[in-house]
Amino acid sequence: MEITNTIFETLLTKNNFKKKDFADYSKIPYDTVVGWKKKGYIPPYAMVILKDMIYRKKLDEQTEQLFKRNIQPTTIQNYNLTKIEENKLKAVFWGTNFTTEDILKGIKEKNQKILKKIEENLPSNIQKQILGKLNYA
Repeated sequence: MEITNTIFETLLTKNNFKKKDFADYSKIPYDTVVGWKKKGYIPPYAMVILKDMIYRKKLDEQTEQLFKRNIQPTTIQNYNLTKIEENKLKAVFWGTNFTTEDILKGIKEKNQKILKKIEENLPSNIQKQILGKLNYA
């Protein structure tokens, strides 16, 4: 099957590529890519490269979508903790890999490691205040 310039340019346009993009991606000089139109002939290897270019673009888009989905912040239900209470909890776990959500989840699940750290580092009145709000939520 002979590959015409029309097919090549249609695929470029459909995938929002310009000849310059193709030339940069394939490392083929731009003048060569433009010259194919005058010849009316596209080398078969150009279609293989274009197919790879399209595939990689779709793969990049899918990866980006997946990445965005995974890093969207989950809604943290802070059980009406004030900003000060939330900051005090964060300060207790400063330098660790615990997020606010991890801390709140640990408190709800009565994780001994988290509860012990809170007990050791927060004054008892603030402990009661925070734990009371979380236990009755």
